[in-house]
Amino acid sequence: MKTRFLMAGILALALAGSAFAADINGKWKGMFQGMGDGIEQNYTFKVDAGKITGTMTDQMITDGKITEGTLNGDDISFTVSGSGQMGDMKLQFKGKVTGPDEIKLSLSFSGMGGPDGGAGGGPGGPGGMEVTIKRVK
Repeated sequence: MKTRFLMAGILALALAGSAFAADINGKWKGMFQGMGDGIEQNYTFKVDAGKITGTMTDQMITDGKITEGTLNGDDISFTVSGSGQMGDMKLQFKGKVTGPDEIKLSLSFSGMGGPDGGAGGGPGGPGGMEVTIKRVK
């Protein structure tokens, strides 16, 4: 009898943990303040079994594809690869879903078209730049 209650408790905890993953499917928008007057960024996320795919566009990247994306509870990470005004770019994002309509991200980047591929992390080094994005309703 005790074993059944223990198994039921473990099952309930496992189901609760998997149900905790935030729902970020859909369109999101943010203003990255790292350069000049800011750069508006537009995201479309699709999550399937904790894997994130989608797109990201802004004034610098016109065809950004989201790859290597994961969503584990409220922890999020993904890579955006695309081309734009400064050549091929790769952005790495990590952050947290801080509410049903908000995600806080930090990013680092590489490949900004310099003679050596232009790797860099911008102000504060890799991961030093931040953007808060909001769900588009």
